[in-house]
Amino acid sequence: MGLTSALAALIVLLVIGGADPASLQGLVLILLAVLALEVVAGLGTFVRKLSRGPSQLPRAARQAEGAPTIVVDGSNVMHWNGEPSALVLTRVVVALTARGERPHVYFDANVGYKLQDRFLNATAMAFLIGLPPARVTVADRDNPADPLLLDYAIRLGVRVLSNDRFRDWRQAYPQIAARGFLVRGRWQQGTVILDLPDVPAQAA
Repeated sequence: MGLTSALAALIVLLVIGGADPASLQGLVLILLAVLALEVVAGLGTFVRKLSRGPSQLPRAARQAEGAPTIVVDGSNVMHWNGEPSALVLTRVVVALTARGERPHVYFDANVGYKLQDRFLNATAMAFLIGLPPARVTVADRDNPADPLLLDYAIRLGVRVLSNDRFRDWRQAYPQIAARGFLVRGRWQQGTVILDLPDVPAQAA
């Protein structure tokens, strides 16, 4: 039993026993002081927890929060059935998620015009393919998504799903040539086929 509970119980017993309420004033003041100290201590702990940034969390905790395990070249994947298709994108996201992967999808700035003849930002694209907005990146106009997604995947230590060979970027990103860095896939009669091993990758 804590000090606060013990004091409260003592006061109750004294009242039941017929003690003079005036004589209990000192105990009541002590009880209130202890309660105030506990509240202040609790607030201090709460503030310290809030002040902890993501970088202070242990690696296991960061992964539990949902770090991406694979980067998807959305502007490539959406052409797997020929014409740009949101359906293909959605099915790929579903297939990856079913395998335990946590995809982050990158698009060129013109993705919205190819799919719906209008600009779509990351939030709109996330809604379209069924991902949280934080898991979708739409590159700025005149800036290709390729270097962004390659840099992100390399920093995380995860694979890239794309049928693009990224030949224009191999000098800047030699990791592209590493075995298993690029993962291929295809759309076959309405089914997504992914060249992924059975065990999902883990984010670095």
